Amino acid sequence: MKNLNSLTDDIPVGDIKLIDNYLPSIDAGNYYITVRQPVYNDHQQLDTDGVDTVQEFTVTAPQYFIDKAQVVSMYPVPGSSGKYSEVLPNIVLKDAGLPWERAMDKPTTPWLALMVFQETELNEGDDTGDKSTTTTVAAFQQGQSGVLMPKITREDDIDPKSSCKTISMSAAVFQAIAPGLDELPYLSHIRRINTDNCAIGGINEHGLFSVVAANRFCLSPAGQQTQLKNIVHLVSLEGMEEYLHPKVDLSSYSSVVLLSLASWTFQSQADGYSFRMLAENLVAREKSGNNVDPSLLWLRLPVPTDTNTNVNTVVRQRVADGYLPLPWQTRSGESTFAWYRGPLTPLLPTPSNTHYPTADAALIFDKTHGIFDVTLAAAWETGREIALADAAFLRKVTDFRQQLNLIADKLMHRATSPHFASQAIADTDPYSTVQERLKSLLTPQLIKDMGDTATKLPGTRTTVTRTKKAAPDPQQQLSNFLGRKDVQERLQQLAADISGALSDWMAKVKLLYPIPFRKLIADERLLPNESLRFFYVDLNWLNAAIDGAMSFGITSSKNQLLHDIVMPEIRAAARQKAGRIRSQLTGKQIADTQPADVMSGFLLRSDMVKAWPTLVIRARDANDNSLNIIRTDHLAPNLLLCIFNGVPNNVTLSEPAETLCFGVDDEGYAVIRNTVSGDTALGQQLGTVRVRDLSGKQQYCMRSPESHVLNIAPEDANGLVQTLQRSMTSLKTPPPNGQLTAGTLALQMMKSAEAVVFQSQP
Repeated sequence: MKNLNSLTDDIPVGDIKLIDNYLPSIDAGNYYITVRQPVYNDHQQLDTDGVDTVQEFTVTAPQYFIDKAQVVSMYPVPGSSGKYSEVLPNIVLKDAGLPWERAMDKPTTPWLALMVFQETELNEGDDTGDKSTTTTVAAFQQGQSGVLMPKITREDDIDPKSSCKTISMSAAVFQAIAPGLDELPYLSHIRRINTDNCAIGGINEHGLFSVVAANRFCLSPAGQQTQLKNIVHLVSLEGMEEYLHPKVDLSSYSSVVLLSLASWTFQSQADGYSFRMLAENLVAREKSGNNVDPSLLWLRLPVPTDTNTNVNTVVRQRVADGYLPLPWQTRSGESTFAWYRGPLTPLLPTPSNTHYPTADAALIFDKTHGIFDVTLAAAWETGREIALADAAFLRKVTDFRQQLNLIADKLMHRATSPHFASQAIADTDPYSTVQERLKSLLTPQLIKDMGDTATKLPGTRTTVTRTKKAAPDPQQQLSNFLGRKDVQERLQQLAADISGALSDWMAKVKLLYPIPFRKLIADERLLPNESLRFFYVDLNWLNAAIDGAMSFGITSSKNQLLHDIVMPEIRAAARQKAGRIRSQLTGKQIADTQPADVMSGFLLRSDMVKAWPTLVIRARDANDNSLNIIRTDHLAPNLLLCIFNGVPNNVTLSEPAETLCFGVDDEGYAVIRNTVSGDTALGQQLGTVRVRDLSGKQQYCMRSPESHVLNIAPEDANGLVQTLQRSMTSLKTPPPNGQLTAGTLALQMMKSAEAVVFQSQP
């Protein structure tokens, strides 16, 4: 944890900054601006009432519901089963200021709270898993007799016909588990992280997230129960301020109804779901004895072990190289099979400068065994397919070819026409015209001299005899002209000015953006459920795909010659741009955006991706240097693609800092971490403090010994706040200004992030 002052400054990957709150400049609600213009005569007001005008405006913020896209993550993971008895559930929201956007008793008091229930503690709803009831805003505002409901003034931007969700509970349950008004500020805070090593998914570009934690530990099964369903609701407490006190009398109410803005369920059990368990399961099948064999983590089918025949030796080698035997029908109609490998390979292909005008030119035939390798031919056709699917790109290719043809014609005309002064091709402007050249020469004096000369010429007639020469072959003349090195260099220079859109598109191809997934993974056995697979990126495959995409518009030998001249420069520009795409998408500058000589990466197919969508990824090479990520994206909710600039020796996956959960250890202790700058690092563990007795015999910092609800109570000497303050002071790391805040409390109650290192095989 770094002691930083700005909300948007850079912090290293892996560090976390905790901030107490993020208060808006003005609370949400309906407002009026009144402007009065009195009339004066020599300082005497004539109209005592004045002339008034009123402008109404609304500061909008969520009130009866929130956008589902606001939820970044929930913990425990929705639908999971695990040992959660020591965990305080939490929800991470994309809007850093959301918990403070509605007015409560104080600006620092959040209007949101996270409440944890057993099924029996909630009244029946619409037969949904979370026991909520769907209604309309108008119906909710009408209230119910004998039921305590929030006193909320609907804002003008809220449609009364809009739907919202509510939950109902007894008044006793509400009083037992609802956080007190003075406890709410400790249950919400802001986290600032570095998102450079996270998947791009619309997350806050500055890494700011709001976190709301529950004040109740997950409920664990008792007696003979093996699992216990927990229901968590993010509720609005706006309009409930007067009822959020421990001694408030609710005897006149039969039940309490609250607005539910988000919800999820999970199963608590003795053992189960965890980050480490999922990580270890990724390599459960890839072991040699008790150790993980890195060679089994390559993206390929299991290599056959039968070596009795030469054919089996060939097959085994092909499979080891990442090939698949796929059905193939030849042009003559024969059905057979051919070898195919996508752009993600288990070995590093040798770079080739060969480019293909057609798919057939890219076919490879193994004469010894009579089998075709259709890898590059399929890549060529893939490029053509994705180009055909992109009408805008095809228009750009057509326009580019027309402009390039015109530029070549003009350059040749200027180089051979007697109407233009002789000059080097490198200095020739193909866009200048004869008219412009003539106008530059026709000065007033030249026109006068021409007139004077005409009057002085004798009236004789001169006969000029011309010798007829054979007309040059225009095709040969053009070929000779375009074969000149200086002409090719000038064409490449001019083409760079008109091919920016094409190199942008090619850069995305080099990072696989438009490539269909079925071409990346042609057989699901390459990437089983709960698996991690490493790969190299085959640049030869991608170059063949670009050849296919750029094959449109080549209708003559001239088009082909121009294409061959300018494509190397366009490819080089695409290579440069590929390293900058991630920086452009995130809006953050990446230190090293040089083009990659070698790209590699991994595919992760696991519930881990769904549970932790902003999984933190770190890679180091054989020299222990950190590798830059040049692409990381979710291809599906449980599928993550990551590409590095270079080759990793090891890859570390860790829980995202914004989703770190709160809780205690197996014996009910919370960690005391350093908050004072000095010799001891910020955030380093200094000791522990007992918060809870999991056996239910001692009260400690709970509302009662058997309760799962924290007694945060800042005014109670035995409450969590004062207990932590005393422990921190005794360990010489007192909270800032001697007062525990939301950020400091979050640091002490945060469970350490889990991380797993996978060894790759460069």
